[in-house]
Amino acid sequence: MTERGAPGRPAEWPPPIPDRSVQPAVARYLLITAAAAVAACASATPPPGGPERHAPPLVLSFTPETNAVNVRVHDAAIQFDEVVSQRPQGAPDLAGLFLISPRDGDPHVSWHRSRVTIRPRRGFRPNTVYTITMLPGMLDLHNNVRRNGASLTFSTGPTIPSTIVRGRVFDWLTGQVAPRAFVQAFAPTDTTVVYVAEADSNGAFALPHLVTGTYIVRGFIDGNHNRKLDRTELWDTTRINLVDTARLEFLTFLHDTIGPRIMDVAVHDSVTLRVTFDRGIDPTLQITPALFTLKGKDSTEIPISAARSAAAFDSATDSAARYRTDSAFRSDSLRRAAAGRGISDTAAARRREAQIAARRDSLARLRRPRPSRPSPVHEVVIQLGAPLHPGTYYRLRAIDIRGLLGRAHTNDRVFSLPKPTPADSTRARTAADSASRRRRAPLGPAAPSSGGSPTPSGTPPVPVPPSSAPPAPPASTAPPAGTPPRER
Repeated sequence: MTERGAPGRPAEWPPPIPDRSVQPAVARYLLITAAAAVAACASATPPPGGPERHAPPLVLSFTPETNAVNVRVHDAAIQFDEVVSQRPQGAPDLAGLFLISPRDGDPHVSWHRSRVTIRPRRGFRPNTVYTITMLPGMLDLHNNVRRNGASLTFSTGPTIPSTIVRGRVFDWLTGQVAPRAFVQAFAPTDTTVVYVAEADSNGAFALPHLVTGTYIVRGFIDGNHNRKLDRTELWDTTRINLVDTARLEFLTFLHDTIGPRIMDVAVHDSVTLRVTFDRGIDPTLQITPALFTLKGKDSTEIPISAARSAAAFDSATDSAARYRTDSAFRSDSLRRAAAGRGISDTAAARRREAQIAARRDSLARLRRPRPSRPSPVHEVVIQLGAPLHPGTYYRLRAIDIRGLLGRAHTNDRVFSLPKPTPADSTRARTAADSASRRRRAPLGPAAPSSGGSPTPSGTPPVPVPPSSAPPAPPASTAPPAGTPPRER
C-alpha cells in the first residue's frame, strides 16, 4: 500500500505542525487594520439624526472683496456656508448661472464643494471694472434653491465709476414685460468690450459702473437663452451719451424686410371676421375697409362695411355690454320701486361683486408695467355688409399693409364658414316611433285572436292549437241582399 503525496516526492506522515509563534503577530495586524478602517469611516460620515436643513446656501465671502481696486487675481471666488450642487436650477451648468461684465464669451466656472471660482475666458484685463453676477438658482445637496442672486464688483484699475444704466424690456407686440431679456452695451469705437446684464422677472435691468462716453445699448428677448441675438428674436436698440445715469425703454419687435402677412382668419359670426397678422402694423397706418377685399368661390365680391383694430372692437363690445347691464339693473330698480318693493338683494350683491372685481382688475393693470407707446395693431376685425354662407370658401386679401419698418406687403388667405352640425335624425326618428307606439297601445290586455291576425297593439299573432272539432262550413258565397243578379 502506497501513500498519496506529491509526484516524485515521498509523503510526510504525520504532517508538520505549523509554527504558532506567527499567529499572535497576524492577529494584532488584523485588529489594528480593522480599527483604522472603523475610525476612517466614522470620521468621514457624520452621525445619523439631527434636523434636516431647509434654508438655501448663504454667501459667506467674496474674493476679492467687493469694490476693491487695483486687483491682481487669476480667479474670483464665492464662498458658501455649505456644499452646493453642480447642477443649478434654470441653467444647464454652473457657467450658465454666472455673468461677467464686460463679457468675452462664456465664463470659466469651477466647483470646489462649498466654493465656486469664476474667471473670464481670456482672463481679467487691466484697468477694467468687472461686475460678476450670480443669477438666482443655486442649489445645495438638499435641493434648497436660492431665489435671489448676488453681485461682486471690483476693478483691476485705480477707480470704479459711479455710473449706471437702468431700464426695462418689453415685447412691444403684446405690451408685456420680457422676463430674462438680455441687454448689451458697447462703445461704437471698441466692440470688443461688451457690458451685459440679464433682466429680472419684470423685465428690469441695470448696467452699473460703465466708463462715461457714448454707447450703443441693445435689448433682446433671448428665447433659447444662449446670450446671443438670433435672426428670429425680437430686439430693439438705442444710442446714449452716458454721463452719470440713464434710463431706457426697449420696445422689442421682429426686424425683417417682409411686411405683415395674414396668419389666421377666425369667423366670429356670419358677418364678423377677426384677422390675425404675424407682425405688427405701422401705427401711423389707418385701418379702413379700403385695405381689404373679400370674394367668394365664384369671384363674387362681398361688401365690407367696417374695419378696425381688435382692441377698439373689444372695447366697444365691452362698453355696450356694460351699458346693457346697467340699463337692465336701473329698469329693474325703477320697476320694483314703483311697485313699492325694495331693490333685490341678489341683484345688488351681484352688481357689487362686479364693481369690486372691475376695480381690482383696474388696480392690477395700473401696477403692471406698461410700455410708454401703445402696442402696434396685429389683429383686425372686419364687419361685412352681407352674411357668409356655411360650407363656402372665401378669399380675403390684405392690400399694402405696412409693417413697423415701413415695408408694405399684399397677401391673401382662403377660409370657409363651418357648416352647422346636422341634427341626429336617428334619435329623432326613434323618439317619434316610441311616441307613436304609446299612442297605439290599448288600455287593457288584448284578447288573443283566433284567426291568427295581428293584435291591435301590433304584436305578432298567437298561434291557436289544433282541436278535434270538425272544421266550420265554408262561408256562403251568395251576394248580399239588394245586389242585382250577375248575368251569365
